[in-house]
Amino acid sequence: MSTGERSGTDWQRFTWVAAVAAVLAAGAVGSTTAVALPVSFAVAGSSFQVAAEHLHGTGAVQFAAFAQDASGGRHPVTVVGIDSARLTRLCQSSVARTPFGTVTLVITSGGRRPVDARGLVLALENLEGDLTFGGAELGRDASTLGAVGGVRGPRGPYGRQARTLDIHRMRLSSWSITAGSFALRDARMSMKLGDRSCF
Repeated sequence: MSTGERSGTDWQRFTWVAAVAAVLAAGAVGSTTAVALPVSFAVAGSSFQVAAEHLHGTGAVQFAAFAQDASGGRHPVTVVGIDSARLTRLCQSSVARTPFGTVTLVITSGGRRPVDARGLVLALENLEGDLTFGGAELGRDASTLGAVGGVRGPRGPYGRQARTLDIHRMRLSSWSITAGSFALRDARMSMKLGDRSCF
């Protein structure tokens, strides 16, 4: 999957993110019309990567929107909401170009015990993997999506939802991920020199 050219990340901001061990990047999705999402704040200046061997989700919705950064830049995204999700062999990476060279924050979890998340909302730039939808409804008006409480788009745009969602060999680039709860078991966080992205 091509993630495009990575933009530079402010070193001070990256240090703060690492200090608080942020697994989830600060972010939210907004569009030219009101999008009913549970959060609303500016995304960082670059996207990050998440990989997993498998994701199994119950209740999923999808529609198009925009993520806005602190400088006012708008990034087209696919919003994916999942009511509950279980992920195996999760890897999350964020690359920063600093005055001292390139460094990567890497967090892994879900090797022996899976990662569990509820109320998951992703603002995706790219997604690759083998996707299987159960009980799918394609072409619904985005404002009528109801598989994930509180996550729906504006009236008019294309939307889809499904009773279940499975993604095998998941590889995604995202501007933000939020969750009502996100339980990482046997998690490990490390700072590595160079670009050590998950994929």
